Amino acid sequence: MSSHVIGIDLGGTKIAAGLIATDRPTEVIQQVRTATPAASQIIPTIAELIAPLIDTSPQPIHALGIGAPGVIDPARGTVVSAGPTMPGWAGTPLREQLHAATGLEVHVANDVRALGLGESRYGAGARYGRTLFLSLGTGVGGALVIDGQLASSPHFTAGELRRVIGRGFDGTATPIEEFASGTGLAATYHRAAGHSGPATRSWREIMADYEQDDLAQRVLKRCMLNLGEAIAGLASAIDIDAIVLGGGVGSLGDVVLCPFKRAFRTYALQPLDTIDILPAQLGQAAPIIGAAALVPA
Repeated sequence: MSSHVIGIDLGGTKIAAGLIATDRPTEVIQQVRTATPAASQIIPTIAELIAPLIDTSPQPIHALGIGAPGVIDPARGTVVSAGPTMPGWAGTPLREQLHAATGLEVHVANDVRALGLGESRYGAGARYGRTLFLSLGTGVGGALVIDGQLASSPHFTAGELRRVIGRGFDGTATPIEEFASGTGLAATYHRAAGHSGPATRSWREIMADYEQDDLAQRVLKRCMLNLGEAIAGLASAIDIDAIVLGGGVGSLGDVVLCPFKRAFRTYALQPLDTIDILPAQLGQAAPIIGAAALVPA
């Protein structure tokens, strides 16, 4: 029997939430969003944000799923650690506080892991048993999904990829986040152009002139080749059926997919060199869909 649940995507700058029917898991019936406040105000802001979804749902809402930044303990629903973008977020008992504020059953995971769950269960990875989801956005994140479920993880980091070491644009050993994320690509381009200090243009701005910018083309191609090489080694260790590329950079199409695939197939251990490498399919609603998928059927 179908029921309705709420999926929440908590980010550093915005909170988005949507109402989803469990028999139509890729369709967001109604969506709301707001800016992310200080950490101390996140819980009451979420409770206020989703109130209209609860009030207008065709069926009573009993549960919500939330993808949140940081290393998340899904069993206790707590934020184990968090980066500097959300001061005061680490240590938050997210499940306990959100349940108290809403009265709903709460299921929580890291935001990229939730995103990867949705893509692996309902999107590009739906035909595969073991999927590595790789999100190339402002940063780099990932998720390992096995038979439609997030891989269990004693330290809650299975699929976390940002500290995987690869070769940067200049060939030196570098965490992949520093050359394959949007922020990392912009910084790499800035240095390759001979500039010092912080990057003055975002990767989105650089991509606006990509077709006429030979340096941008060389930076993206080399960095995606190096990313494919790095992930090829990781894939051999964890053994997967498919890789799904998502995030703002990951969704750029063949300019990312082709060099990534070329290097992966060159460096992966046989027979992993033949696995499918696919672009994410769920689009802008993917974070909400993935968060809702955290609620058990």
